[in-house]
Amino acid sequence: MILITGATGKVGREAAAQLVERGREVRALSRTPQEADLPGEVEVVAGSPADPGSLERAFKGVSAALVVLSGDVAAQAAGVAAAAREAGLERIVLLSSASVEHPVPHGIADEHRAAEEAMCGFGAAWTFLRPGPFHANTSWWTRTVRERNAVRCWIGNNPGAPIDEYDIASAAVATLAEDGHEGRSYLLTGPESLTSQDQARILGDVLGRELDFSVAPAEEVVEVFAGITGDRAAAKTNVAALHSPQVPWARPTTSVRDLTGREPRPYRDWAVANAALFTAEGSGT
Repeated sequence: MILITGATGKVGREAAAQLVERGREVRALSRTPQEADLPGEVEVVAGSPADPGSLERAFKGVSAALVVLSGDVAAQAAGVAAAAREAGLERIVLLSSASVEHPVPHGIADEHRAAEEAMCGFGAAWTFLRPGPFHANTSWWTRTVRERNAVRCWIGNNPGAPIDEYDIASAAVATLAEDGHEGRSYLLTGPESLTSQDQARILGDVLGRELDFSVAPAEEVVEVFAGITGDRAAAKTNVAALHSPQVPWARPTTSVRDLTGREPRPYRDWAVANAALFTAEGSGT
């Protein structure tokens, strides 16, 4: 039995489907099991990584887990590690972040680094997956593309190799289902280095529209992030890291190919599959 936390997110949901296709038994932890909408073969149990009692129940009879966290990542990882230790788990795969390899110190990296440290100490085999930005991050542009044929980018315009959520899930499945990945970390990227403007151009080409592109000044983004989190200091460091040309995902890695035996999906494929998000018809208006 393999447990997946965060199983209703983009990566967890796809990983569950791929594991079922491989004939593996899957249990999913969900805050709202009645709304999970996962494959019928998946056992869905109520709970969350922030609830120690639900973790104890979820880990019962489990041999391996894919841990996908959100919110207070460091605290949740500590709770998951404690439950995994108590349950005698054999293997754990943590969806971490490429930010832990970033040379610019920032809060996102600190959170994920703390999560990795918690997993290292729980006493069983661990593997860390460190993806860079997701293809789906460009869904942040949906409203302005629908309304004004415009993209306003918050993360700067430096080159990076964004990755498809399908490929992250495939990498997770490989590390869960196959031996030889214990104690290893994988920096996951897509197959090509693109600027945000490149992505906007590709998206516009798929939609048959020319999209106006602009980059929001760092000061503006700090204001937005600080307004969301209430932590201006963290907002400043996180924005500085996102706008840095030294991002670890600046160039493609071979990790997806090494783990899955195939090339990762390019951004254009994601744009084609999700074009309806950026149209009035797709928005339901």
